[in-house]
Amino acid sequence: MNKISLLIKFTFASFLIAALSIWAALFISGGQLSTLAKLILVLTNLLFVILVLYLATKTRESLNYFSAVANLIASGNLDQEVGRKLTSEFAQTAQSLERMRVSLHTQINTLEERADRAEAVVFNVGEGVFAVNLKGEIIVFNQIAEKIVGLKKDLILGQSYEQLLQFFNSKTRDSYGSFINKVLLQGKSVSLPSDTVLITSSKAEIPVAVNSSPIKNQKGIIVGGIVVFRDITHEREIEEIRADLISIASHQLRTPLSEIKGLLSLLTDNIAGPLNQKQKEYLDLLAVANERMINLVNDLLNISRIEQGRLQLNFQKVNLGTITAEICRGLQVAAKQKKQNLNLFIDQSLPVVVADPEKTKEIISNLVENALKYTFEGGTIVVKVTTNINGCWVLVKDSGVGVPKAKQKELFQKFSRIENALSQKTTGTGLGLYTVRQLVEKQNGRIWFESEEGKGSTFGFVLPIAKSS
Repeated sequence: MNKISLLIKFTFASFLIAALSIWAALFISGGQLSTLAKLILVLTNLLFVILVLYLATKTRESLNYFSAVANLIASGNLDQEVGRKLTSEFAQTAQSLERMRVSLHTQINTLEERADRAEAVVFNVGEGVFAVNLKGEIIVFNQIAEKIVGLKKDLILGQSYEQLLQFFNSKTRDSYGSFINKVLLQGKSVSLPSDTVLITSSKAEIPVAVNSSPIKNQKGIIVGGIVVFRDITHEREIEEIRADLISIASHQLRTPLSEIKGLLSLLTDNIAGPLNQKQKEYLDLLAVANERMINLVNDLLNISRIEQGRLQLNFQKVNLGTITAEICRGLQVAAKQKKQNLNLFIDQSLPVVVADPEKTKEIISNLVENALKYTFEGGTIVVKVTTNINGCWVLVKDSGVGVPKAKQKELFQKFSRIENALSQKTTGTGLGLYTVRQLVEKQNGRIWFESEEGKGSTFGFVLPIAKSS
């Protein structure tokens, strides 16, 4: 309904009321009203009509004003104050609208400030960052990402990430292009393997570390995904130099250490003449120290071969029960010296597994020796070989000092030694469990542990059962 139509209807209604009032007056008086009375009646009705028209016009003006303010608010313009020129009958409505405007203005300003801060953080963070919506379209692309990829965000935004950002396995050349779908569909964080490379706009391959997580709204609903990646070219170069240095140094150390071991053995056997008790004690200490150096060199060589992909595994069918029994027999002497109970339980009719027997012996020896080291005198170590649907298991349970929960995530890291009541009395390189995990995983197995400080630990690994031919 437009303004003219509304005005016509109000005017018609007013004149109709005036005419009816005059007719009613004449009817009541029997048409005997004086000229003055008639004039007064006509003027009164005329004033009434004028008043109605005035109020109708003011009401329409107020409604038009409210409509204009509402349109401004709807368009995002919240600077127009409400109620400055309104009549008193609309004052309460105007005050409510003004309070709403001020509240909206404040909330929007707050949200804009938060968004600006978040955007500033993303765009100035020291790693490449991009975010996608549920369609896989890029909605955020920061400056570091531009620098790494070689594309400006203006060309990236709104495009499918799979078409523009190519992540590959540097060895197998398998594409990781759809890794973010797992984030969007399952809501799980995803980290790509360490051998991931990114193909840039110039077709260069850059080693990158990649982590991705879901973006959720306040209700916990997934609305997108965010990917953080960084160029690790420099780190990769340093790691290669370190690996080469370890490999060279280890090979160079191995020969003199073996010679020292042989000479110590000759001296101990009195080849160079009889020794007194003190000399024998010193030679024994030298032999122990030399053996520790040999073990360290062997560990470093193992790690170097594993990390450089040069470790050669001799896969064959192996009975884990037989290997474990051999290891435990050899360690019974060490257990008796600490008055410990080393108990072995092997399930009957164990299936064979496909594994490298020598590397598997190394794994079991490391786990059992650790249990002996970190269990007090008189304690108990239980070794069990069993099987389930996952494969064949070797479990080593001790009643030792255990591992603090805060330190458990460090167990399988290189050079990791957890401080505890027995750590000062034991020796080690901190490479044992790291090597164990690498050897287990290289044989398509999985390592597992649980531990509670002061109550002991259980370490175990599982290897796949050999398929029947």
